[in-house]
This record gives sequence, structure tokens and C-alpha cells, in this order.
Amino acid sequence: MSRKPPKAPGTPGASRRALLAGGTGLIGLAASVTATRAAAPPARKPVDGARPNIVFMMVDNFGYGDLGCYGGGELRGVPTPNIDRLATQGLRLTNFNVEPECTPTRSALLTGRMPVRSGTSRVELNGGKDGIAPWEYTLAELLSDAGYATACYGKWHLGSSEGRFPTDQGFDEWFGIPRSSGESNWTIQPGFVPSEYQLQPVLEGRRGEPSRALRPYDRTARSLIDREITDRAVAYIDKHAKAKKPFFLYLPYTLPHDPPLTHPDFTKPNRSQYQNALDEIDHNAGRVIDAVDAAGIADNTIVIFTSDNGPQTFQGPGVDFGGQSDSGPFRGEFPSGWEGAFRVPCVIRWPGRTTPGRTSNQIVAILDFYRTLARVAGAADRTPTDRAVDSLDQTDFLFGDKAESSRDHIMYFHADRLLAIKWRNFKMHFEIREPPRNEVVSTGQNATTTLAYTLPNPWLFDLENDPKEMWNISTTSLWVRRPMARIQRDYAASVAKFPNLKPGAEGPPAGDQA
Repeated sequence: MSRKPPKAPGTPGASRRALLAGGTGLIGLAASVTATRAAAPPARKPVDGARPNIVFMMVDNFGYGDLGCYGGGELRGVPTPNIDRLATQGLRLTNFNVEPECTPTRSALLTGRMPVRSGTSRVELNGGKDGIAPWEYTLAELLSDAGYATACYGKWHLGSSEGRFPTDQGFDEWFGIPRSSGESNWTIQPGFVPSEYQLQPVLEGRRGEPSRALRPYDRTARSLIDREITDRAVAYIDKHAKAKKPFFLYLPYTLPHDPPLTHPDFTKPNRSQYQNALDEIDHNAGRVIDAVDAAGIADNTIVIFTSDNGPQTFQGPGVDFGGQSDSGPFRGEFPSGWEGAFRVPCVIRWPGRTTPGRTSNQIVAILDFYRTLARVAGAADRTPTDRAVDSLDQTDFLFGDKAESSRDHIMYFHADRLLAIKWRNFKMHFEIREPPRNEVVSTGQNATTTLAYTLPNPWLFDLENDPKEMWNISTTSLWVRRPMARIQRDYAASVAKFPNLKPGAEGPPAGDQA
């Protein structure tokens, strides 16, 4: 097993490394606003030193407009009552930002670092070494070192070889798949050559032991895996609710990623497969939430529901007829720089700390959970100081009385290329992931992901006035280039101090460590 190098002096953890307003209609929205105004805010419980349990649910390729509480649900033919109810009990973020693709988002969550820094700014597709370096100090390691039990059930996508599995990165146990569900379609494609690829396995492992293969991840296994993730999660919650040790349960679900094959219980006639997937997603989330409540630990458990990135409209062979995930009021899909690629639902519940029914359009990034969860776990002093950490502590904003987010900008990279910067309500694009308007490229995917070209002059959009990013105001708002340039200079200075890792690296070169 790879071991982490010693930390720099003073570095802890050396042991191991509007639709924006949601609602399903104007009447429902008005009633929600009226109720929010009428309700007196409850007295808040202290956050520091609380050491809550953490249940983090992340679905795969899920759009902003899919849930009822974000304008979807029944509008899409499938109500989502369980997640909608979670939103009424906690905080709903309408400007929550992830990364443009699967691996980068998971890396950002678990390291608190922009994926471009850790060599994970895109999915590795060539069969080479993938995932986060053993040198990275993950959120799971930080919480484990702080006395938490840790488990990961679901899609990992941060390393598919021994030394890079979840149990090598701070999790006590794991169950799931190392890479993407899309691979389950490869073997049925015309012209497939079996000698070139063998199905990835469903794996199970415990810390300090090699992971073992349970079964091939074929299309049958693909349809059953989210049920098993949920079964294991419910059992884990029930078992650990009785223990004195707090726990971090990370549930990176596989639905609705292509192929959106659901458990037979949810494969209903006269519905698209995506509608079936939406139904199963809400049902599984409801079982997890109910398990927390039934165990009597709701008041001391943070429950989070979000997605790794926005929609995927690609339809594989024999998969489905009709639409799939929806980006709501935003343009584009992953992996692009458009808002629809990385603005996704995020619902957070911590009774006594999150105000029931609160909605905020302040900028928050998935990066921010690293420092935030470290603080509420009483382990803020464990965050590394020997590398650039981009996470911002949002504890007082998410769980306190602070009205404004700690964050006013986000940089979006993909494959080490700067796609865009969001600063306040402005968004500047440097590279566009779509073909020129008169060029037709037949790939089976939305045009926003077919080609990439660098803009000779950046495009600028005002997201509040133009959420679909249709009106380029760069020539009339040249002043915005100044804060954008300042953000780029600050990033360049940080890279000069802490160079970015290359994909597949074990860690930084010895001479690059502070």
C-alpha cells in the first residue's frame, strides 16, 4: 500500500494522508414564500464542536431541472417527494457549483482542491493510471484521523487500481465500481472486441486488505447496484447510530448515468427509462433519509443531496427513447463551460442549524465542503498547509446566521484548460465546447460537447439577467476583465508556489514540496 510522505511542519494528519427559486408552480412557490416569511426562525444550536454524522448522497449526471423542488419532478412526469421534503426541512442552494465531469467533481469534494491542481481535471479514458494521488489528504482521511468511522458505497471514479481505491484514501470500507457505468454498454456495441476490454468488476474492500471482485459490472449488475448501495447504507446507519463514534457515509450513486437501467421494481411501462431512474433516485434517497430519522440521530446528522455534474443527453445502444436529464433554466451539458454543466441541485439538512425551507442563490462550490465539514467535525486544524487548498469554510453561511457566502468566484477547468470564470453574477468564457454554428458534427451528443475552440476574445454574460448565456456583453462591460484578470493572476501565483500535479502522479516531485 502506498504511504503518504511526512507532512510539512505544522501540517496535521500525518497518520494518513423563478426556476431559480424552485417549486412546481406559481401557486406552490407563492405559498412557500408566504410560509417562509410567516415562520419565526428557530434558535440555532452551536456548530463548533458538534461532531455530527455526515451522510453525503451524490447522483451521477443529474440536471438542475430534475427535482420537483427545482422546477422538475411532476413536471417531468415523476414526482420527487422525498428529496422535496428534505428541501423543506433544510437549505436549498440555487447557485451550487460542481465540476464539468465525474472525476473532477469527486476529486474536488474529497481534496478541497481544484482538480487541475491534482491532475484530475478530466476522466482518464486511455487505460492509464487514473484517480487522485496517494499523496492527497482526502476528506475521508481527515475525518478518520479526527475519530470518524468512514464508508464509501457507490461509484468511486478516483482510481481503479490497488493503492488508489477508497480504502487506500481514508475509508474503512467500500463497495461499488471503480469507474463509469457507461462501460456496461461497451460489450453490446457492434464491432466490440472482447480481447481489448474486460468488464470492470463490482468491488468490495476493507482498509488494510485488497479489494475483492464480487461480479462483473454488466447491464444486469448495472440495474441492481443502486438498490444494493441503499441497502448497505441503511444497514450502516442502523449499526453506527448505536456506536459512540461519529460517521462519514459517502454515497456516490450510479444513476442516472447512461445507461439509465433501473431496478426491476422501477422499470414501469409507459415511462421513459429516465423517468424510471428519477423515481428510483428519489426512492433510494428517501430510504436513506428515513434510516437517519428512524435511528434517532437526525438532530446530529448532516444529510446532503447533490449531483456530480449536469445532464448527459447521449443515448447509448438500446438504452432509451426520449429525453434524459434536464438543465432547467441553464444552457448546456457536461463537459462544457456552460452553466448547465456544473450548476446542480444541492439540498442540505442539519436540524437546529439549517433553517427549514431556506433558499439561497449565493455562490457555493463543492470544493467548500472540505473545510466546512472539517470544521463542524472539530478538525479544522487538520487541513493541510503544504499545498494549495481552494476550499472555503462556509460553516457560518450554511449553518449559521451569515447571509452571504464566503465565495465570490469559481474557476472552471477541463483537461487542464481554463473554460470559464464565474465572478459574482458575471461569467467569462475563454473556451467554448461546441462547433461553429454552421458546422454539423454527428456524435449522438448535444452540440455543446462536440468540439472545443479557444475564443480570440472572451465572452461575458450576466447570469442573473441572462441565465442561458445568450447575450455576450464583453464589449460593453470591459471593466469586468479587471477582476477576472486578478483571479487569473492569483491562481498563477499559487501554482508558482505549489505546482500542479500531473495526471497519474503519485505526488509532487520532491523539489516541489513546501
